[in-house]
Amino acid sequence: MRRDLAEAPDLYQPGHFWDGLVASNLEMLRSEGIDNFKRTVSNNYYNWLATSLRDPQIQRAVRRWLERPSLAPLVNRLTERPEGLRTTDRTQSYALSRTAGWRYKFFVGAAWEAARQSDTWGLTDRLSEPLVGNPIRIEHRGRLISQDLANSIIEFMYVARSGVVGEGCRVAEIGAGYGRLAYVFAEACPTTYCIFDIPPALGVAQEYLTAVLGPDRVVRYAAGEDFGAIEPRLKPGSVAFFTPNQLEMFPDGWFDCAQTISTLPEMPAQQAQHYLALMSAKSRRALFLKQWKAWHNPADDVELAERHYALPAPWHLRARRTDPIQPAFFNQLWLR
Repeated sequence: MRRDLAEAPDLYQPGHFWDGLVASNLEMLRSEGIDNFKRTVSNNYYNWLATSLRDPQIQRAVRRWLERPSLAPLVNRLTERPEGLRTTDRTQSYALSRTAGWRYKFFVGAAWEAARQSDTWGLTDRLSEPLVGNPIRIEHRGRLISQDLANSIIEFMYVARSGVVGEGCRVAEIGAGYGRLAYVFAEACPTTYCIFDIPPALGVAQEYLTAVLGPDRVVRYAAGEDFGAIEPRLKPGSVAFFTPNQLEMFPDGWFDCAQTISTLPEMPAQQAQHYLALMSAKSRRALFLKQWKAWHNPADDVELAERHYALPAPWHLRARRTDPIQPAFFNQLWLR
């Protein structure tokens, strides 16, 4: 994957921000192993070790609980001490203290309750966090839950507002991390889900989704094939893997929905604009954006704010909100 991406046009090469993060991710995978990725590299893929009372996500969770007190965030149980954790601001693995662990499980419980309240598909009743990747084990009424699974269900339900999510729909995601959202889509209904990402994330996602969904539902990454050779394998119920430059080979309007989460400000400005244009062209019905409201990327000297994400006609903004878990992010749902 790395070799093939290196041979792609310059427009698809990772910027300086991701150069550093890729190196960090590879080091974590080499030192801690892919079997522990949910405690290491997943913390670089929109997963937050929220433990400080100054964290806006913790503050929002507390305010929501005070407005609507419930036992739900309090009945969670950490079945073991959270240890073997890695983040980019530390050179060695570490464990959460008892106090930090309690705050984290409260935060995850509040996120799970928010997911349950938005869930009209019954996903919170039938999905559990897979053990693959060695997640922090938080039990909620006998079910293993996680921040990632809660966020993914919330995101799925927001995209479902578009009316395009259903059996046979085709979904493209740019920058899928380890595939947490793809897992929820795959378990919710038979979609054709295509992930476009850079390694090592693309490799981690391929191995993870093969393990949790089974090899029969996975179209593994293949270099050098044209769209005519690949399309017959892209059937409902499958998840397929591509480097970002391969999105170009898909016909315009082939996807029903395109989406990307916490990605565009992390790119050089020209690259971010190119991906937004590609998503707009390749999707014929819906586009979901979840990005920082405003964020400066010093490595690439890029600062993107929400106003920079306007799409041209015939796209129109169907829904917009502050993200219910991470208030520094917006959610936008565009329809054509």
